[in-house]
Amino acid sequence: MKSSKRWVLPAVFVVVSALYFDARGVSAENDVTVATYNIAAGTEGLGLEAIAETIAASEAEVVGLQEVDVHWGSRSDFEDQATRLAELLDMEVFFAPIYTYDADIPGEPDRQFGLAVLSDYPFLHTYNHSIARLSTQDANPEPTLTPGFPEAGIRVGDANLWFYSTHLDYRGDPTVREMQVTDMQDVLAAHPNTVLTGDLNAMPYAPELGPLFEQFVDVWDVAGVGEGYTFPAGAPDRRIDYVLTSPGMEISEVETIDSHASDHLLVSAQVQLNPASIQTIQTLVTEYEKAGDIDPIATHLLQLHLKTLDYFAERGDEEKVRQHLGGFEQLVAQFHEQGRLTNRALGTIRPEVETIQRTMD
Repeated sequence: MKSSKRWVLPAVFVVVSALYFDARGVSAENDVTVATYNIAAGTEGLGLEAIAETIAASEAEVVGLQEVDVHWGSRSDFEDQATRLAELLDMEVFFAPIYTYDADIPGEPDRQFGLAVLSDYPFLHTYNHSIARLSTQDANPEPTLTPGFPEAGIRVGDANLWFYSTHLDYRGDPTVREMQVTDMQDVLAAHPNTVLTGDLNAMPYAPELGPLFEQFVDVWDVAGVGEGYTFPAGAPDRRIDYVLTSPGMEISEVETIDSHASDHLLVSAQVQLNPASIQTIQTLVTEYEKAGDIDPIATHLLQLHLKTLDYFAERGDEEKVRQHLGGFEQLVAQFHEQGRLTNRALGTIRPEVETIQRTMD
């Protein structure tokens, strides 16, 4: 939900109703404004304050950042840009380094460069995934699995958002980008509130991006006005920065922010999150079985338990729903301990259960 952002630059659902109780069909506003911004390490001459001003102007509540320096070098005065931006904007931050090197001076912090996620809301969890990369720090690089693909589970009211920021290879040869898209698809959650943001370094018609557009919705195609060019900021002539969402999310207020704080323009969109529900958990279990994250026997038992939950929810039997929801949570944990359900499936399903439980308290 766009609101007046509280930022500190110097001088400058409620009802989760899918349980079929009396609140069926009633939902509070659960919009959130998301954005992507390649900040070019703040090297365009205007400094981090200008970057923060641009983010504040967008009223974005969750932002995926690319090209972030943390004690990296003289170009950014060895500043921790992730922490500083979080301070300027009064937001939470998760930094996901691509490169980490020892400091030039013993005792100083490591030199790091990577991506980050800023959020007005608390993180449920964060993780720095690896995807294929050609190092920009090696003379003769080969594609290597390298970190720098941050995932953040974020609680927004009574809904959960699965947010990612990415930065794909910039070279003309699309081979590495094709590999990166495949690696990301192996990671991306099957959750109906998934948002992928980033500098994809390719136009929308690029074949290597095709699998992403088959899986996700490009917000600019839904609600953007004009070409949506994002680079170079001074005279943009190409669209390479994107906000992509799960199908079924309502999208509005898609825009770029005219700013010279970076060589890229910020892209923002308002999206409406789907409420946590038994139906969502059923979908997650099915999708994770297809992906090999839950074995078939465990899937069958979990779906039986979910059908029992659905049965009592339809009848408004809150006591039975609480009982079987707790049993389902224990079953998920048991299958995880037995190696029949992966960390990825656990990390997506458990927050949905907890969100439903919290709304019933």
